[in-house]
Amino acid sequence: MSLSFADLLLQNKDYIVKELARQVKEQGGATYAATPLEQIHGRMGHFFDAMHQAIAQNDAAVMDKFVTASVSQRVQERYAMDEIQTFVSILHEIVLNLLNTAYEQDPAAYRASVRQFEALAHGTRRNAFEVYLHAFQDQMEAQQRTLAELSTPVIKVYENVLVLPLVGAIDTERSHRIMEDLLVGITQHQAEMVIIDITGVPLVDTAVANHLLQTIKAARLLGTRSILVGIRGEVAQALVHLQVDLTGVVTRSNLQAGIEYALEQMGLEIAPRGEILPAEATEPSAGA
Repeated sequence: MSLSFADLLLQNKDYIVKELARQVKEQGGATYAATPLEQIHGRMGHFFDAMHQAIAQNDAAVMDKFVTASVSQRVQERYAMDEIQTFVSILHEIVLNLLNTAYEQDPAAYRASVRQFEALAHGTRRNAFEVYLHAFQDQMEAQQRTLAELSTPVIKVYENVLVLPLVGAIDTERSHRIMEDLLVGITQHQAEMVIIDITGVPLVDTAVANHLLQTIKAARLLGTRSILVGIRGEVAQALVHLQVDLTGVVTRSNLQAGIEYALEQMGLEIAPRGEILPAEATEPSAGA
């Protein structure tokens, strides 16, 4: 009487894990190639245990749970999807070869075991792809949120004076983020002046200009005056060509000029420090 599929796997655990680790190291891709063999061997051992439990209990949910956690971790470690799929393909070949040899004289056991394993392998591939896709999308969204926060910093440069340096393209979604971040910054710092620096914006078209004007209007509703700086020559020409109405918008050539103007409006100025006189020169003479 032939061994059950689960017993056959358990009997050949060392061979399966060792061979799987070796082939994955050699054929699995760049990330696996850079991973120490001992580490791969340990991971293959955990995978085997989950697979064996799923086969023994005839419960694919055991494998799904393990694959979900494992693939999510691989995404964090920058493994590519094709590397994960290659790993499953290598496992598939090793197990089928084992079944073919073990059940050569028992066709019924061979067919039953193959059906069970093929169903499990297919489910593993499908689940790995879905988990990878969702985890990758979550990771990309998190990175985009981080980049959005970094790309629209609201910086306090002086009491009641903020600077909003903009870098990169501005679309509708980002313009909403810019306006939201700026209004929050104005409220937090009780700003009277905000300097919007567009030096790093590569293209200013009608849509971008309208986004900027809406942001300036929103700031004005909070009692904050805006200064637009960093308008390059080609940008100025484009704005004129597009007939963008900047009436009432204060503009300056660069950030330094914008800060000087903002301070001037508050009755302040940037000036060199006066020469410090020696202490004895400031004291009245004895005969005075």
